[in-house]
Amino acid sequence: MYPIFTIFGKEYSMYALMAVIGMLVSGFVFCRIIKKAGYNDNDAVLFLLVLAGGVLVGGSLLYGIVNIKNLELLTEVNTIGEALGVIGKTFGGSVFYGGLIAAIISGLLFIRAKKLPRALYLDSSAILAPLFHAFARIGCFFGGCCYGIESSIGFCAKGNNITDIGEVRRFPVQLLESGMNLIIAIIIMLLAKKEKLKGRLFYLYLCLYAFIRFFDEFLRGDSVRGFLFGFSTSQLISIIIEAIALFLLFFSIKKKSSDNLDK
Repeated sequence: MYPIFTIFGKEYSMYALMAVIGMLVSGFVFCRIIKKAGYNDNDAVLFLLVLAGGVLVGGSLLYGIVNIKNLELLTEVNTIGEALGVIGKTFGGSVFYGGLIAAIISGLLFIRAKKLPRALYLDSSAILAPLFHAFARIGCFFGGCCYGIESSIGFCAKGNNITDIGEVRRFPVQLLESGMNLIIAIIIMLLAKKEKLKGRLFYLYLCLYAFIRFFDEFLRGDSVRGFLFGFSTSQLISIIIEAIALFLLFFSIKKKSSDNLDK
């Protein structure tokens, strides 16, 4: 739509702008929750930096795996510069699930190393993740990436210099997912305020998002995301995450019920 905006003659990425806004808003909310609970928000800031690193590395890595065929072009290069260009193109994007998985791993390791309150940090992350994602998907909409299928309802991305999607009307699946993420964040905020599912809200977030992501993938029009058995990479990961998150959610609920009965 509007991937680039200009201020004083300099061009800036709309996606980057929305991602930064998302980080600031979600980070502020996260730190406020941690501080309100009586813990040091300096640790919260470090935790956020660790998550950001995980998102960048994991997102790029999975993007490269999905586009691994691009590395075949290395057989045709003649210079180091050309080789670096091929590698940059292969790993130059980001897949959300790759970033999420890497952020979970790095975040859990940081929590363990710093001996932070695991339940509090995970519950707070269940608000952080969808809130940030809501802003990031708006950035996708303006950038023209992660676009939807051709539809009579939607928008045309004329003159888009980021992704060649043609001047056809496309369903705004990015805005749909942004709205769904915002709803998830609100639901989890309300549950956290009422102290419902304490220590298990991150499992709930994973369940809700994986369910939504699986179905909104059918509305995606970009095919460069890997396909297996008729499903995209993100749909297959959604199935796995849904199964694991449901197991963890119900197992933890059952365990708590058993513990209460034993008292």
